[in-house]
Amino acid sequence: MHICSMLNLSFRKQNQINQGESEPDLLFDEICPIWSNKIRNGIDEIDRAILVRDSKYCIVGEAWAFTGRQTGYYLAPLIPIIGCWGCIKYGQKFSKAARHHQKLDSLTSEFVNHWNQNHKKFGKSKRNAISMKTSIDIIS
Repeated sequence: MHICSMLNLSFRKQNQINQGESEPDLLFDEICPIWSNKIRNGIDEIDRAILVRDSKYCIVGEAWAFTGRQTGYYLAPLIPIIGCWGCIKYGQKFSKAARHHQKLDSLTSEFVNHWNQNHKKFGKSKRNAISMKTSIDIIS
């Protein structure tokens, strides 16, 4: 019964947000908490290799919940339908920056702006799913 009331509360909160309340832009820490922490503490060579070679687990991949959806699940015809060419380009930019040991600060800011303009709803639903799972795990 407690889980149902929490889910109902979450649903009501989501409806309030959808009924005209403007939601603030997401921060990099909210979009990519794992990579934000890695960048803050310094990227090691394994992280650098991931940024260079693996679009599913790179910064952009984390924003898409490590699904590969930004790349149309690796099927090019699906990119315009379910993915994002802009995110793919940002993934390539992160790869190039990591390959050349460049700082990622300005690029992260650009990506956060892109994300907030184009995908904020996806990030919001991802955060809601994670918080609901955490709430259920706490109750269990």
